[in-house]
Amino acid sequence: MMMDVDAGSGDRLALAVLAQYRMAATEQMHQILSPGVRIEQTLRRLAKLRAEGLIDRITMPQAGRTRVWFPTQYGVQVASEWPELRGRRPSKTVSDRTAVRLRAGHALTVTETGLAFPIERVLFALGVGPGHAPDEPA
Repeated sequence: MMMDVDAGSGDRLALAVLAQYRMAATEQMHQILSPGVRIEQTLRRLAKLRAEGLIDRITMPQAGRTRVWFPTQYGVQVASEWPELRGRRPSKTVSDRTAVRLRAGHALTVTETGLAFPIERVLFALGVGPGHAPDEPA
């Protein structure tokens, strides 16, 4: 399968965030990926990664029909092969939609807690922020 992943930034970052945090709401992903642009750009990026089979989503029936994004097993496998994520224990893959729905409350709180830190620290901890080139080990 040939993927159109922009190896230097957004697609890679989106997948890395989901592989590490397990799941995130659209608004959380937007805050991490590109807070300075319209949220539609973030949605297009997430939709592209979903079409490539790297991530999936559920829509929560409550909470304003929040979309919750999570990596597929394939997405976790791809991300774990990147030098900056190699050696990290990958998060438990939660690729079953029912399991995602049942775990979403806690997982979104964990993601929100991570976002309370300056975004540069979050990205650096993920191995994809400033100071980490895509082909350098973290």
